[in-house]
Amino acid sequence: MQYDLQIENVSNIKRRLRFTITQDVVQTELDKAYQDLKKQANLPGFRRGKVPRSILEARFGRRVNSDVSSQLIDRSWRDVIDQFELAGQPRLEDSGKISKKSDFIFVIEVDVKPEVDVENYKGVDVPFRVQAVSDDEVQAEIDQQLQGQARIEEVTDDRGVEPGDYVLTEMVLTDGDEETAREAGTLIKTDEERYYPGVEALLYGMKKDEEKVGAVTIGENTIFEHLRGKEFQASVKVLNIQAQTVPALDDALAETMGYEGGADAMRAALRMKLEQSREEAARNDARVLLLQSIVNDNDFEIPDAMVDEQLQALVEELKVRRAYSGQNPDQIRFSDAEMSDLRRRATFAAKASVLLESIARKEEINVGDDVIDARIAEIAGMRGQTPEAIRGYLLKENAMDTLRARLSEEKTLEWLLEHAALQHEEVGAEPATEAEEVSAASEEE
Repeated sequence: MQYDLQIENVSNIKRRLRFTITQDVVQTELDKAYQDLKKQANLPGFRRGKVPRSILEARFGRRVNSDVSSQLIDRSWRDVIDQFELAGQPRLEDSGKISKKSDFIFVIEVDVKPEVDVENYKGVDVPFRVQAVSDDEVQAEIDQQLQGQARIEEVTDDRGVEPGDYVLTEMVLTDGDEETAREAGTLIKTDEERYYPGVEALLYGMKKDEEKVGAVTIGENTIFEHLRGKEFQASVKVLNIQAQTVPALDDALAETMGYEGGADAMRAALRMKLEQSREEAARNDARVLLLQSIVNDNDFEIPDAMVDEQLQALVEELKVRRAYSGQNPDQIRFSDAEMSDLRRRATFAAKASVLLESIARKEEINVGDDVIDARIAEIAGMRGQTPEAIRGYLLKENAMDTLRARLSEEKTLEWLLEHAALQHEEVGAEPATEAEEVSAASEEE
């Protein structure tokens, strides 16, 4: 289609496109539109196909002009769209009236991805802090694995009931003169009782065959709604005490748990696992600090549409996390302060994406089909599906380019880390309980 196009670089992220469609093209398109309308029009007093154009123009001129102008705008835009890396939807800024006697002029404004000549991205000084692993943390890992080998066994020594015990109890609950519950033998889990929570307070310290009478308040977490939160007189007798027994670590048990070489090999393997986890956590922190440094050293304008896209992704991710923690998805709301923080993070993510793409192009960092295949196989393994099914889904959702872009960002960031000046620093080990909190926080991030 014949037209004249003038492109104005309004800014690094905005282009204004001024289209001029020549009068002869406009006349041809209007003639075609009226010819098609003439074939279809059914007006009183005229045979189909015989309505004069002057009548059609008077009756349908506004609609025809609108349709033709929309078609010309759409075709012209589709003709040039591949020239731009769009960031958001195009906006029709100005459109003149269409007429067969003059050129048709209209203006479209678009946001584009900014072109950035990235500076200061090689040899960046980046702190690389690796948290040391303490003996207490290794022992905590061992204790956690030994919990999986624990068994419930009868308490044979002459001790009283302790928290965590399973107590077979003969029990009667009364409310005044009325007997509310009678159990010839019910198992009370002293740390997570769901039937008669509150009775365990009476059982603590009691020994086998001992009896006691006392007041108890049944907890709100009981499955019996009619007992919930009420106080009763309880008569209890301990019939049997069972406790969870965690075996002590020795070479034979370590071998059974899959550690060739016994207990020492198990300690060494778990220490290595913790050290590798700390090393990867340090690399993740270094990646973030590296990106922050590059973003800070390369100031540029970012289109709102790119920020909005990142913001939407952050909001959806946070909603999923809160839903998993038990919140009703329909009731999840974010405060102004939270949205402000999320937009700040979204702006950073959008800028980082542009910079990583520019660096990849500059350093010729490419993602081959083999990398795509490997990631698809990884996703398939995690979801218990076939690679073909994952590939089919990505193609159906037009998400293959998104996957390639994400892998390119990962590869580029790894390249940057390899070319950074890492400032290695070993941080002293923390107590096991604090280390577990740090690990949990890292997993959330």
